[in-house]
Amino acid sequence: MLDAEQVAQAYAGWIAHGRREFQAMMRPDLHDHVSERRGPETWDMVWGWIESSFAERRAELHGWGTLDDGRITVWVTLHGRHVGCGIPWLGDRPPSGAQIAWQQLHVFAADGEHLTDHWAVRDDLRVIEAVDAANG
Repeated sequence: MLDAEQVAQAYAGWIAHGRREFQAMMRPDLHDHVSERRGPETWDMVWGWIESSFAERRAELHGWGTLDDGRITVWVTLHGRHVGCGIPWLGDRPPSGAQIAWQQLHVFAADGEHLTDHWAVRDDLRVIEAVDAANG
């Protein structure tokens, strides 16, 4: 049975370092409601975006929990230095060297042993503002 702390720690390891333990928790048909894609392969694509956009990454876990309906929540900030524009919403912004703090709240549904669904709220605008400020 997955628990919230286990999912949070695995997610933090994935977003900062690309550790595969997080994806191993997913059911093969996991529905990512952010991208409307299915399967752990979606996360390979997103990891490529993160890796090519930010260096010196570290995850700051603020908290995790379980909602009344059993869904798992993970509150995290990804810290790093902007080095590229792999993430589509960064557009064609040149590498700025800006230090970023990308705040995120993730919600996961699980069937007991595997994650089945994912939703997220992220502060993408704060990252864009930091990059734009550094680029002048």
